[in-house]
Amino acid sequence: MGKRKKHEIKASEVSRKQKHVSRRLQHQQRMIMMGAVAFIVLLAAIIGWGVLNQTVLQARKPVAKVNGQTITVGEFQKRVRFQRATYIMQIDATMQNLQQFGQDTMLLSYFGQQIKSWYDQLNDPQGLGEQVLNNLIDEVLIIQKAHEMGITVTDAEVEKAFQEALRYYPEGTPTPQVVPTQMPTPTYSPTQLALIPPTPTPTEAPTTPTPAVSPTPTATLAPTPEGPTPTPYTEEAYRTALQKYFDQMKELAGLSEADLREIMRAQLYRKKVYEAVTADIPRTQEQVWARHILVKDKKTAEEVRQKLLNGGDWNELAKEYSIDPGTKDKGGDLGWFGRGQMVKAFEDTAFSLKVGEISEPVETQYGWHIIQVLGHADRPVTNYEYQQLQQQAYIDWLNKVRSEAKIEKFDLWKQVVPTQPQLKPETAQQVEMLLNALFQPQPMPQPAPTQQP
Repeated sequence: MGKRKKHEIKASEVSRKQKHVSRRLQHQQRMIMMGAVAFIVLLAAIIGWGVLNQTVLQARKPVAKVNGQTITVGEFQKRVRFQRATYIMQIDATMQNLQQFGQDTMLLSYFGQQIKSWYDQLNDPQGLGEQVLNNLIDEVLIIQKAHEMGITVTDAEVEKAFQEALRYYPEGTPTPQVVPTQMPTPTYSPTQLALIPPTPTPTEAPTTPTPAVSPTPTATLAPTPEGPTPTPYTEEAYRTALQKYFDQMKELAGLSEADLREIMRAQLYRKKVYEAVTADIPRTQEQVWARHILVKDKKTAEEVRQKLLNGGDWNELAKEYSIDPGTKDKGGDLGWFGRGQMVKAFEDTAFSLKVGEISEPVETQYGWHIIQVLGHADRPVTNYEYQQLQQQAYIDWLNKVRSEAKIEKFDLWKQVVPTQPQLKPETAQQVEMLLNALFQPQPMPQPAPTQQP
Protein backbone atom coordinates (compact mmCIF):
# COMPACT_ATOMS: atom_id res chain seq x y z
CA MET A 1 0.00 0.00 0.00
CA GLY A 2 2.76 2.36 0.93
CA LYS A 3 4.43 1.86 -2.39
CA ARG A 4 1.19 2.52 -4.28
CA LYS A 5 0.56 5.75 -2.42
CA LYS A 6 4.08 6.82 -3.06
CA HIS A 7 3.66 6.04 -6.73
CA GLU A 8 0.36 7.95 -6.85
CA ILE A 9 2.02 10.96 -5.19
CA LYS A 10 4.79 10.95 -7.77
CA ALA A 11 2.29 10.63 -10.60
CA SER A 12 0.32 13.53 -9.17
CA GLU A 13 3.45 15.69 -9.00
CA VAL A 14 4.33 14.81 -12.61
CA SER A 15 0.80 15.66 -13.65
CA ARG A 16 1.01 19.05 -11.92
CA LYS A 17 4.38 19.75 -13.56
CA GLN A 18 2.97 18.82 -16.95
CA LYS A 19 0.02 21.12 -16.43
CA HIS A 20 2.32 23.90 -15.33
CA VAL A 21 4.57 23.43 -18.38
CA SER A 22 1.51 23.23 -20.59
CA ARG A 23 0.14 26.49 -19.17
CA ARG A 24 3.52 28.14 -19.68
CA LEU A 25 3.66 26.93 -23.26
CA GLN A 26 0.14 28.16 -23.90
CA HIS A 27 1.01 31.51 -22.36
CA GLN A 28 4.13 31.76 -24.51
CA GLN A 29 2.12 30.85 -27.60
CA ARG A 30 -0.45 33.50 -26.75
CA MET A 31 2.33 36.08 -26.26
CA ILE A 32 3.95 35.08 -29.56
CA MET A 33 0.58 35.26 -31.29
CA MET A 34 -0.16 38.64 -29.75
CA GLY A 35 3.31 39.87 -30.74
CA ALA A 36 2.80 38.63 -34.29
CA VAL A 37 -0.58 40.31 -34.49
CA ALA A 38 0.86 43.52 -33.06
CA PHE A 39 3.71 43.38 -35.57
CA ILE A 40 1.28 42.82 -38.44
CA VAL A 41 -0.90 45.67 -37.20
CA LEU A 42 2.15 47.93 -36.86
CA LEU A 43 3.42 46.94 -40.31
CA ALA A 44 -0.01 47.57 -41.79
CA ALA A 45 -0.12 50.93 -40.04
CA ILE A 46 3.30 51.86 -41.42
CA ILE A 47 2.31 50.80 -44.93
CA GLY A 48 -1.06 52.48 -44.57
CA TRP A 49 0.60 55.68 -43.37
CA GLY A 50 2.97 55.57 -46.32
CA VAL A 51 0.11 55.09 -48.74
CA LEU A 52 -1.93 57.77 -46.98
CA ASN A 53 1.04 60.12 -46.99
CA GLN A 54 1.68 59.56 -50.69
CA THR A 55 -1.92 59.60 -51.86
CA VAL A 56 -3.72 62.00 -49.53
CA LEU A 57 -1.50 63.91 -47.14
CA GLN A 58 1.30 64.68 -49.62
CA ALA A 59 -1.25 65.72 -52.22
CA ARG A 60 -2.38 68.41 -49.79
CA LYS A 61 1.09 69.80 -49.10
CA PRO A 62 1.84 73.21 -50.63
CA VAL A 63 4.22 73.77 -53.52
CA ALA A 64 3.43 77.50 -53.55
CA LYS A 65 1.31 80.15 -51.88
CA VAL A 66 -0.11 83.17 -53.68
CA ASN A 67 -1.44 85.90 -51.40
CA GLY A 68 -2.14 83.17 -48.85
CA GLN A 69 -3.88 80.84 -51.30
CA THR A 70 -2.21 77.41 -51.49
CA ILE A 71 -1.28 75.53 -54.63
CA THR A 72 -1.08 71.89 -53.54
CA VAL A 73 1.06 69.01 -54.73
CA GLY A 74 -2.09 67.37 -56.08
CA GLU A 75 -3.06 70.41 -58.16
CA PHE A 76 0.49 70.81 -59.41
CA GLN A 77 0.82 67.16 -60.41
CA LYS A 78 -2.50 67.18 -62.24
CA ARG A 79 -1.38 70.15 -64.32
CA VAL A 80 1.98 68.61 -65.15
CA ARG A 81 0.29 65.38 -66.24
CA PHE A 82 -2.21 67.40 -68.25
CA GLN A 83 0.59 69.27 -70.02
CA ARG A 84 2.53 66.09 -70.71
CA ALA A 85 -0.59 64.37 -72.08
CA THR A 86 -1.32 67.38 -74.28
CA TYR A 87 2.18 67.29 -75.76
CA ILE A 88 1.89 63.53 -76.36
CA MET A 89 -1.46 63.92 -78.14
CA GLN A 90 -0.04 66.76 -80.25
CA ILE A 91 3.02 64.73 -81.20
CA ASP A 92 0.90 61.68 -82.08
CA ALA A 93 -1.45 63.74 -84.26
CA THR A 94 1.37 65.62 -86.00
CA MET A 95 3.36 62.46 -86.70
CA GLN A 96 0.26 60.93 -88.31
CA ASN A 97 -0.25 64.03 -90.44
CA LEU A 98 3.39 64.04 -91.52
CA GLN A 99 2.94 60.60 -93.06
CA GLN A 100 0.52 62.19 -95.53
CA PHE A 101 2.94 64.94 -96.55
CA GLY A 102 5.57 62.62 -97.97
CA GLN A 103 8.95 64.29 -98.38
CA ASP A 104 7.80 67.92 -98.49
CA THR A 105 10.90 69.54 -96.98
CA MET A 106 9.23 72.80 -95.92
CA LEU A 107 6.38 71.06 -94.13
CA LEU A 108 8.70 68.55 -92.51
CA SER A 109 10.91 71.35 -91.24
CA TYR A 110 7.96 73.42 -89.94
CA PHE A 111 6.23 70.59 -88.11
CA GLY A 112 9.57 69.15 -87.06
CA GLN A 113 10.29 72.34 -85.12
CA GLN A 114 6.98 71.99 -83.26
CA ILE A 115 7.57 68.31 -82.50
CA LYS A 116 11.08 69.09 -81.26
CA SER A 117 9.74 71.73 -78.86
CA TRP A 118 7.14 69.36 -77.38
CA TYR A 119 9.59 66.44 -77.26
CA ASP A 120 12.29 68.49 -75.54
CA GLN A 121 9.83 69.55 -72.83
CA LEU A 122 8.72 65.97 -72.24
CA ASN A 123 12.37 65.06 -71.71
CA ASP A 124 12.97 67.92 -69.26
CA PRO A 125 10.67 67.21 -66.29
CA GLN A 126 12.23 69.88 -64.06
CA GLY A 127 11.99 72.54 -66.74
CA LEU A 128 8.40 71.61 -67.53
CA GLY A 129 7.54 71.47 -63.82
CA GLU A 130 8.89 74.95 -63.23
CA GLN A 131 7.00 76.28 -66.23
CA VAL A 132 3.74 74.70 -65.02
CA LEU A 133 4.23 76.02 -61.49
CA ASN A 134 4.81 79.56 -62.77
CA ASN A 135 1.70 79.28 -64.93
CA LEU A 136 -0.32 78.09 -61.94
CA ILE A 137 0.90 81.04 -59.88
CA ASP A 138 -0.13 83.43 -62.66
CA GLU A 139 -3.45 81.65 -62.93
CA VAL A 140 -4.20 82.12 -59.23
CA LEU A 141 -3.25 85.81 -59.46
CA ILE A 142 -5.45 86.30 -62.51
CA ILE A 143 -8.47 84.61 -60.94
CA GLN A 144 -7.99 86.60 -57.73
CA LYS A 145 -7.97 89.81 -59.78
CA ALA A 146 -10.93 88.58 -61.82
CA HIS A 147 -12.99 88.26 -58.66
CA GLU A 148 -11.99 91.78 -57.64
CA MET A 149 -13.09 93.00 -61.08
CA GLY A 150 -16.44 91.19 -60.80
CA ILE A 151 -15.55 88.72 -63.56
CA THR A 152 -17.09 85.23 -63.39
CA VAL A 153 -17.11 82.16 -65.62
CA THR A 154 -20.30 80.08 -65.79
CA ASP A 155 -20.69 76.38 -66.54
CA ALA A 156 -22.48 77.34 -69.77
CA GLU A 157 -19.44 79.36 -70.86
CA VAL A 158 -17.17 76.41 -70.13
CA GLU A 159 -19.37 74.16 -72.27
CA LYS A 160 -19.36 76.71 -75.09
CA ALA A 161 -15.56 76.88 -74.92
CA PHE A 162 -15.36 73.10 -75.41
CA GLN A 163 -17.74 73.41 -78.35
CA GLU A 164 -15.55 76.06 -79.97
CA ALA A 165 -12.40 74.04 -79.29
CA LEU A 166 -13.94 71.10 -81.17
CA ARG A 167 -15.37 73.42 -83.87
CA TYR A 168 -18.99 72.73 -83.01
CA TYR A 169 -21.20 75.80 -83.45
CA PRO A 170 -24.89 75.11 -82.74
CA GLU A 171 -25.88 78.50 -84.16
CA GLY A 172 -23.54 78.42 -87.15
CA THR A 173 -19.85 79.09 -87.53
CA PRO A 174 -19.02 82.70 -86.64
CA THR A 175 -17.00 84.65 -89.16
CA PRO A 176 -14.21 87.02 -88.13
CA GLN A 177 -15.15 90.65 -88.23
CA VAL A 178 -12.17 92.61 -89.46
CA VAL A 179 -11.83 96.14 -88.15
CA PRO A 180 -10.53 98.19 -91.08
CA THR A 181 -7.43 100.24 -90.49
CA GLN A 182 -8.09 103.87 -91.31
CA MET A 183 -4.83 105.39 -92.52
CA PRO A 184 -4.75 109.16 -92.81
CA THR A 185 -4.30 110.93 -96.10
CA PRO A 186 -0.88 112.57 -95.90
CA THR A 187 -0.80 116.33 -95.76
CA TYR A 188 2.71 117.73 -95.73
CA SER A 189 3.83 120.84 -93.92
CA PRO A 190 6.14 123.33 -95.67
CA THR A 191 9.05 121.89 -93.67
CA GLN A 192 8.22 118.35 -94.81
CA LEU A 193 7.79 119.43 -98.41
CA ALA A 194 11.26 120.93 -98.26
CA LEU A 195 12.75 117.76 -96.81
CA ILE A 196 11.12 114.95 -98.75
CA PRO A 197 12.36 113.94 -102.20
CA PRO A 198 10.50 115.19 -105.32
CA THR A 199 8.73 111.79 -105.49
CA PRO A 200 8.36 110.87 -101.83
CA THR A 201 8.09 107.37 -100.56
CA PRO A 202 4.39 106.72 -99.84
CA THR A 203 3.82 107.06 -96.12
CA GLU A 204 0.41 105.45 -95.79
CA ALA A 205 2.28 102.31 -94.71
CA PRO A 206 5.85 101.88 -93.48
CA THR A 207 8.50 100.90 -95.94
CA THR A 208 10.42 97.73 -95.28
CA PRO A 209 13.70 98.68 -93.59
CA THR A 210 16.66 96.43 -93.04
CA PRO A 211 17.00 94.32 -89.89
CA ALA A 212 19.09 97.09 -88.36
CA VAL A 213 15.99 98.97 -87.26
CA SER A 214 13.25 96.75 -88.59
CA PRO A 215 9.73 97.59 -87.39
CA THR A 216 7.33 94.81 -86.50
CA PRO A 217 5.76 93.50 -89.72
CA THR A 218 2.08 94.05 -90.27
CA ALA A 219 -0.51 91.46 -91.18
CA THR A 220 -4.10 91.85 -92.32
CA LEU A 221 -7.03 89.48 -92.66
CA ALA A 222 -8.96 89.22 -95.88
CA PRO A 223 -12.59 90.25 -95.36
CA THR A 224 -15.13 87.43 -95.40
CA PRO A 225 -18.87 87.48 -96.11
CA GLU A 226 -21.02 88.37 -93.16
CA GLY A 227 -23.34 85.88 -91.51
CA PRO A 228 -22.89 82.39 -90.00
CA THR A 229 -22.11 79.30 -92.02
CA PRO A 230 -23.78 75.92 -91.40
CA THR A 231 -22.47 73.89 -88.48
CA PRO A 232 -20.07 71.20 -89.75
CA TYR A 233 -21.43 68.34 -87.66
CA THR A 234 -24.20 67.34 -85.26
CA GLU A 235 -24.44 67.65 -81.50
CA GLU A 236 -24.20 63.88 -81.23
CA ALA A 237 -20.91 63.91 -83.14
CA TYR A 238 -19.64 66.72 -80.89
CA ARG A 239 -20.58 64.76 -77.76
CA THR A 240 -18.76 61.72 -79.12
CA ALA A 241 -15.63 63.76 -79.88
CA LEU A 242 -15.72 65.44 -76.47
CA GLN A 243 -16.12 62.12 -74.65
CA LYS A 244 -13.22 60.70 -76.66
CA TYR A 245 -11.06 63.59 -75.46
CA PHE A 246 -12.13 63.05 -71.85
CA ASP A 247 -11.39 59.32 -72.15
CA GLN A 248 -7.95 59.95 -73.65
CA MET A 249 -7.03 62.33 -70.84
CA LYS A 250 -8.34 59.87 -68.25
CA GLU A 251 -6.22 57.09 -69.71
CA LEU A 252 -3.08 59.18 -70.25
CA ALA A 253 -3.09 61.54 -67.28
CA GLY A 254 -5.63 60.18 -64.83
CA LEU A 255 -7.71 63.36 -65.08
CA SER A 256 -11.46 63.39 -64.61
CA GLU A 257 -13.97 65.35 -66.66
CA ALA A 258 -14.35 67.71 -63.69
CA ASP A 259 -10.58 68.33 -63.69
CA LEU A 260 -10.62 69.19 -67.39
CA ARG A 261 -13.59 71.51 -67.03
CA GLU A 262 -11.79 73.40 -64.26
CA ILE A 263 -8.72 73.77 -66.48
CA MET A 264 -10.96 75.18 -69.22
CA ARG A 265 -12.57 77.51 -66.67
CA ALA A 266 -9.15 78.85 -65.69
CA GLN A 267 -8.35 79.50 -69.36
CA LEU A 268 -11.59 81.46 -69.73
CA TYR A 269 -10.69 83.57 -66.69
CA ARG A 270 -7.41 84.44 -68.44
CA LYS A 271 -9.26 85.35 -71.63
CA LYS A 272 -11.83 87.54 -69.86
CA VAL A 273 -9.22 89.35 -67.77
CA TYR A 274 -7.11 89.93 -70.89
CA GLU A 275 -10.12 91.48 -72.63
CA ALA A 276 -10.89 93.68 -69.62
CA VAL A 277 -7.30 94.88 -69.20
CA THR A 278 -6.88 95.70 -72.88
CA ALA A 279 -10.36 97.09 -73.55
CA ASP A 280 -9.28 100.73 -73.43
CA ILE A 281 -6.10 100.48 -75.51
CA PRO A 282 -6.32 103.35 -78.03
CA ARG A 283 -6.36 102.52 -81.72
CA THR A 284 -3.97 105.37 -82.41
CA GLN A 285 -0.30 105.53 -81.57
CA GLU A 286 2.38 108.18 -81.44
CA GLN A 287 4.56 107.57 -84.48
CA VAL A 288 7.42 109.19 -86.32
CA TRP A 289 8.38 109.14 -89.98
CA ALA A 290 12.15 109.03 -90.16
CA ARG A 291 15.09 108.39 -92.43
CA HIS A 292 18.64 107.44 -91.57
CA ILE A 293 22.13 106.95 -92.92
CA LEU A 294 23.93 104.00 -91.35
CA VAL A 295 27.75 103.85 -91.29
CA LYS A 296 30.34 101.65 -89.60
CA ASP A 297 32.12 104.08 -87.26
CA LYS A 298 31.62 107.33 -85.39
CA LYS A 299 34.21 109.26 -87.40
CA THR A 300 32.38 108.57 -90.66
CA ALA A 301 29.06 109.44 -88.99
CA GLU A 302 30.39 112.82 -87.89
CA GLU A 303 31.74 113.43 -91.39
CA VAL A 304 28.36 112.65 -92.97
CA ARG A 305 26.50 114.79 -90.45
CA GLN A 306 28.75 117.76 -91.12
CA LYS A 307 28.16 117.44 -94.87
CA LEU A 308 24.42 117.42 -94.25
CA LEU A 309 24.65 120.52 -92.04
CA ASN A 310 26.65 122.21 -94.81
CA GLY A 311 23.79 121.66 -97.25
CA GLY A 312 24.71 118.27 -98.69
CA ASP A 313 21.98 116.30 -100.45
CA TRP A 314 20.61 113.64 -98.09
CA ASN A 315 19.69 111.19 -100.86
CA GLU A 316 23.09 111.38 -102.52
CA LEU A 317 24.93 111.01 -99.22
CA ALA A 318 22.75 108.00 -98.32
CA LYS A 319 23.68 106.31 -101.58
CA GLU A 320 27.36 107.07 -101.06
CA TYR A 321 27.80 106.26 -97.38
CA SER A 322 24.93 104.13 -96.01
CA ILE A 323 25.60 100.45 -95.34
CA ASP A 324 21.87 99.73 -95.04
CA PRO A 325 21.14 97.96 -98.36
CA GLY A 326 17.38 98.08 -97.86
CA THR A 327 17.10 101.87 -97.66
CA LYS A 328 20.28 103.47 -99.04
CA ASP A 329 18.80 103.87 -102.54
CA LYS A 330 15.59 105.35 -101.09
CA GLY A 331 17.26 108.10 -99.12
CA GLY A 332 17.31 105.93 -95.99
CA ASP A 333 13.51 106.26 -95.67
CA LEU A 334 12.09 104.04 -92.90
CA GLY A 335 8.49 105.18 -93.16
CA TRP A 336 6.25 105.59 -90.13
CA PHE A 337 6.85 103.52 -86.99
CA GLY A 338 5.71 103.49 -83.39
CA ARG A 339 7.43 102.79 -80.13
CA GLY A 340 8.80 99.31 -79.60
CA GLN A 341 9.53 98.71 -83.27
CA MET A 342 13.11 99.94 -83.44
CA VAL A 343 16.15 99.32 -81.26
CA LYS A 344 15.93 101.46 -78.14
CA ALA A 345 18.77 103.92 -78.77
CA PHE A 346 17.48 104.59 -82.28
CA GLU A 347 13.87 104.91 -81.09
CA ASP A 348 14.67 107.25 -78.20
CA THR A 349 16.53 109.62 -80.50
CA ALA A 350 13.92 109.53 -83.28
CA PHE A 351 11.04 110.34 -80.93
CA SER A 352 12.98 113.18 -79.31
CA LEU A 353 13.75 115.00 -82.59
CA LYS A 354 11.70 117.80 -84.10
CA VAL A 355 10.61 117.55 -87.71
CA GLY A 356 13.60 118.36 -89.91
CA GLU A 357 16.15 118.09 -87.12
CA ILE A 358 19.31 116.04 -87.79
CA SER A 359 20.58 113.94 -84.90
CA GLU A 360 24.02 113.55 -83.48
CA PRO A 361 25.58 110.16 -84.37
CA VAL A 362 23.64 107.36 -82.60
CA GLU A 363 25.33 104.04 -81.89
CA THR A 364 23.47 100.71 -81.99
CA GLN A 365 24.65 97.15 -82.45
CA TYR A 366 24.38 97.69 -86.20
CA GLY A 367 26.68 100.70 -86.45
CA TRP A 368 26.30 104.49 -86.27
CA HIS A 369 23.17 106.28 -87.46
CA ILE A 370 22.42 109.81 -88.56
CA ILE A 371 18.65 110.27 -88.16
CA GLN A 372 16.27 112.88 -89.48
CA VAL A 373 12.55 112.97 -88.61
CA LEU A 374 10.18 113.84 -91.46
CA GLY A 375 6.93 113.58 -89.52
CA HIS A 376 5.58 113.18 -85.99
CA ALA A 377 1.89 112.42 -85.31
CA ASP A 378 -0.68 110.22 -83.61
CA ARG A 379 -1.73 107.72 -86.27
CA PRO A 380 -4.18 104.80 -86.44
CA VAL A 381 -2.46 101.46 -86.07
CA THR A 382 -2.99 98.32 -88.13
CA ASN A 383 -4.91 95.40 -86.65
CA TYR A 384 -1.68 93.50 -86.10
CA GLU A 385 -0.05 96.49 -84.38
CA TYR A 386 -3.15 96.86 -82.21
CA GLN A 387 -2.84 93.23 -81.09
CA GLN A 388 0.81 93.86 -80.24
CA LEU A 389 -0.17 96.89 -78.14
CA GLN A 390 -2.78 94.80 -76.34
CA GLN A 391 -0.29 92.04 -75.58
CA GLN A 392 2.26 94.49 -74.23
CA ALA A 393 -0.34 96.22 -72.06
CA TYR A 394 -1.40 92.85 -70.62
CA ILE A 395 2.21 91.83 -69.95
CA ASP A 396 2.82 95.13 -68.17
CA TRP A 397 -0.35 94.65 -66.10
CA LEU A 398 0.57 91.08 -65.12
CA ASN A 399 4.11 92.09 -64.17
CA LYS A 400 2.66 94.78 -61.91
CA VAL A 401 0.26 92.27 -60.31
CA ARG A 402 3.15 89.88 -59.68
CA SER A 403 5.29 92.60 -58.11
CA GLU A 404 2.50 93.54 -55.69
CA ALA A 405 1.65 89.95 -54.70
CA LYS A 406 3.07 87.82 -51.92
CA ILE A 407 4.33 84.72 -53.70
CA GLU A 408 6.06 81.82 -51.94
CA LYS A 409 7.53 78.81 -53.73
CA PHE A 410 8.55 75.65 -51.88
CA ASP A 411 11.30 73.34 -53.13
CA LEU A 412 9.02 70.34 -52.56
CA TRP A 413 7.77 70.78 -56.15
CA LYS A 414 11.17 69.60 -57.45
CA GLN A 415 10.69 66.24 -55.71
CA VAL A 416 7.16 65.58 -56.92
CA VAL A 417 7.29 66.49 -60.63
CA PRO A 418 5.53 63.67 -62.55
CA THR A 419 7.40 62.01 -65.38
CA GLN A 420 4.27 60.30 -66.66
CA PRO A 421 2.66 59.92 -69.09
CA GLN A 422 5.35 59.01 -71.60
CA LEU A 423 5.34 58.63 -75.36
CA LYS A 424 4.85 55.09 -76.57
CA PRO A 425 8.28 53.54 -77.30
CA GLU A 426 7.53 53.11 -81.00
CA THR A 427 6.40 56.76 -81.30
CA ALA A 428 9.47 57.98 -79.41
CA GLN A 429 11.68 56.01 -81.80
CA GLN A 430 9.95 57.57 -84.83
CA VAL A 431 10.35 61.05 -83.34
CA GLU A 432 14.05 60.46 -82.68
CA MET A 433 14.57 59.35 -86.28
CA LEU A 434 12.72 62.40 -87.62
CA LEU A 435 14.59 64.87 -85.43
CA ASN A 436 17.96 63.30 -86.20
CA ALA A 437 17.22 63.55 -89.92
CA LEU A 438 16.10 67.19 -89.65
CA PHE A 439 18.45 68.70 -87.09
CA GLN A 440 21.62 66.62 -86.85
CA PRO A 441 24.55 68.15 -88.80
CA GLN A 442 25.27 66.21 -91.94
CA PRO A 443 28.87 65.08 -92.57
CA MET A 444 30.72 66.98 -95.23
CA PRO A 445 31.27 64.92 -98.39
CA GLN A 446 34.85 63.82 -98.77
CA PRO A 447 36.59 64.54 -102.10
CA ALA A 448 37.28 61.54 -104.28
CA PRO A 449 40.91 60.40 -104.07
CA THR A 450 42.99 61.45 -107.02
CA GLN A 451 45.13 58.94 -108.82
CA GLN A 452 48.84 59.56 -108.90
CA PRO A 453 50.38 59.42 -112.35
